[in-house]
Amino acid sequence: MKIGAIILLFVLLTVENLFSQGGGPPMLTTDPGTPGNNHWEINTSLGCHFPTHAYIQVPTIEIVYGIGNHYQVSAQLPLPSVELNKSHFTVLTQPQTGVKCQFLDEEKNFISLAVYPQIIIPIHKEEKSQIFIPLEFEKTFNNFRVGEEFGYFVLNNPNTFFNGTLIGFRFKNELELMGEFYLSKTLNETQSASGILNIGLRKQFSKNLVLMSSIGTEVIAPFDEDKESLFGLVGVQILFGN
Repeated sequence: MKIGAIILLFVLLTVENLFSQGGGPPMLTTDPGTPGNNHWEINTSLGCHFPTHAYIQVPTIEIVYGIGNHYQVSAQLPLPSVELNKSHFTVLTQPQTGVKCQFLDEEKNFISLAVYPQIIIPIHKEEKSQIFIPLEFEKTFNNFRVGEEFGYFVLNNPNTFFNGTLIGFRFKNELELMGEFYLSKTLNETQSASGILNIGLRKQFSKNLVLMSSIGTEVIAPFDEDKESLFGLVGVQILFGN
């Protein structure tokens, strides 16, 4: 799955206060927030990709556990795919795991800041382990949120840099609208950048139920690739714990 794409994600949540997090699903830019001490998040989503050859990605599962109020561990299982026109079934992505550490919390400090190193685990002989390390920032201005993420794939050959910039606005009816620009670039290669312009929303219907969606388009593509045309996700997220 390429990053450059259109994304459509619906997520149902059981969470005490979802809007404490300004980034993350359905956006590509990850926020510095964590679930909270002894809280579990189970995320699952169904993806649809419609470039030249359409295919569906069978639901993936991500499990997140909060340790204290500023740490989390996560694990994501492989993401299979089914090609619609050929009924083809393959494993598209590798499993990954990571640990997030939030150094600064906006409730006590001027800004929220976290680091979230993750490792992608190979499942086939031709694949290699990859490690990426993002730094995540977030600041609230009344109803506005501004988020920033910088990251680097340290085991790729060649290495890759990525950056997400997110702005969100929350209305009184528990509706939050967001927009982001997400850029990735292979270092030491010219015309290798990929960039997405993405918009999304979160709508909280009850304490335990939130609808999330996003849609975007690839506005920058590497010179040897076509721009992505359509990508969508639907999924649920469940949170439980003390």
